[in-house]
Amino acid sequence: MDYFLVSKHQIVEENILFTSKMLYQLLDSELHVDELFLKYASKRNIILNLNIERILYLSLTLLFAMGLISANQNMIMRAIQ
Repeated sequence: MDYFLVSKHQIVEENILFTSKMLYQLLDSELHVDELFLKYASKRNIILNLNIERILYLSLTLLFAMGLISANQNMIMRAIQ
């Protein structure tokens, strides 16, 4: 399965670009990875499971590769620009 496709997703949470945008918007301050995921789940009114967490980790990887976020151990924050 190619997770970086823009279309042909079953649910909106499977769209890496959408979840990346949502995670970036939720990063108003430095957060722990688990806190960020729980904040995302409460905002979207969903229950976290293994599949959703895998998508969220892929979204964080995309944001990190683009240089939009930085990580210090398990703390995630927006990159200083």
